[in-house]
Amino acid sequence: MTPARPDPAIARSQFREDLAAVRDSRRARQYGWGFRSDYPALSLRIAMWSLDKSRGRHDDYHIVMDMSYYRDWPPGVTFVNPDTGSFDPGSDARWLPADPAAKPPGVNIGYHLSYPLTSGETKQMVCNSMVLEYYMSNHTPTPDKAWDPRRHTLYATLTMLQDLLREPYYGGRRSQ
Repeated sequence: MTPARPDPAIARSQFREDLAAVRDSRRARQYGWGFRSDYPALSLRIAMWSLDKSRGRHDDYHIVMDMSYYRDWPPGVTFVNPDTGSFDPGSDARWLPADPAAKPPGVNIGYHLSYPLTSGETKQMVCNSMVLEYYMSNHTPTPDKAWDPRRHTLYATLTMLQDLLREPYYGGRRSQ
């Protein structure tokens, strides 16, 4: 399946609205999320930290989110090298988390350095139904796990990512 892009003006408006709510959230303050938005390009860069059980910070992660399909579809998610703002699977593996040994109940996740999409493109993929690339790679979630724009927002994707960067689910950085 190849998701259709919504009208960019609508995606931009919903992105702006939902990001404002996320920035004002208790969770964004609690975890120290850093945001750099580019509304014209429908892009968001997030800085997050992996955390131990007492919320001590360990590893930094930098994520670029493609909001051009938003809110009909979830944000695209790419973990990037903070120095380049991009991801090269041959040299930037350490900027992607390792697959967790334990997962929260009911959550499926996989981090792929590169994965073939239905468009013919190959790119990094966070394999979870709260991420756009999941739908661009012939994955089909069960109805209870599927993105629903009536009840899911950017906050759902960020929450899922942060939950997986916390002990006991965080498995460290992927090795080169």
